[in-house]
Amino acid sequence: MFWRPPCIQGTGLLDTGRVPALEAVLKVLEDSPRFNCGYGSVLNLDGEVEMDAAIVDGVACRFAAVAAIRAVANPIAVARRLMEETGQVILAGLGAVRFARDRGFPEANCVSEEQLEAWRKAKESLARGEEPEQNLFTGLEYHADTVGCVVWDGQGLAAASSTGGYSLKRPGRVGDTPALGGGIYASRVSATVCTGVGEAFIETLTAKHVDDLVAAGAHPQEAARKALGRLAEMKGVQGGILALDARGRIGAAFNAGRFPVVVSINGVLQRGFQPVNLNDLN
Repeated sequence: MFWRPPCIQGTGLLDTGRVPALEAVLKVLEDSPRFNCGYGSVLNLDGEVEMDAAIVDGVACRFAAVAAIRAVANPIAVARRLMEETGQVILAGLGAVRFARDRGFPEANCVSEEQLEAWRKAKESLARGEEPEQNLFTGLEYHADTVGCVVWDGQGLAAASSTGGYSLKRPGRVGDTPALGGGIYASRVSATVCTGVGEAFIETLTAKHVDDLVAAGAHPQEAARKALGRLAEMKGVQGGILALDARGRIGAAFNAGRFPVVVSINGVLQRGFQPVNLNDLN
């Protein structure tokens, strides 16, 4: 069966607005067990799924996020409702769940069988005093990590991101996805989403740093590269950054294991696009 990339589906909604398009893209990813968000989220130390999601419109200067939310199929949809229907920007934990229920989002099982089995094996390893073999950020080796999307519709920029965090995290832990300027940012200059060790991105305001570099004249590709270098120097961690500017220029770079990126321009999939692996440049 031919799989239609979610970015193509989102492109068809750009006429209705940047935010609806972003939500549509991320909902497809959240519904898949192959991504660390929504139904495919990793489990925390207690064997539960707690998710973060955020959306930001750089033109309208609007931002909203949910953090450590549970039992909701599409956290990004809850974040959008929070943005459009309230004056608040972040809801967390039980408060986020209550808001979702008040807005008609039904209770959903977000624990996939694969992630549950991975959690069981990890707990068994810990009980033996061994380090779990699973990938810390994806739960399963072949899965993708945090998902994100940036858009430029000819009038403005926006970004959205969704994640289950990292495997075996402490309950209540919140990463960089709902931290504006940390793992996500959008302005009239650029839109950026990041993935990696969330705490490090928050402490260095990496997404905002990308925007600052682009505002100073850097190409988004150069901005992503420099931001990752800065992150490595300051915190000693790796990650991936996807950025887009108001001229439609794309930047995608990583220095971690892998960083799959799909690009669509005017509804046409850009085949052969590859983010820059900074490890290959050393």
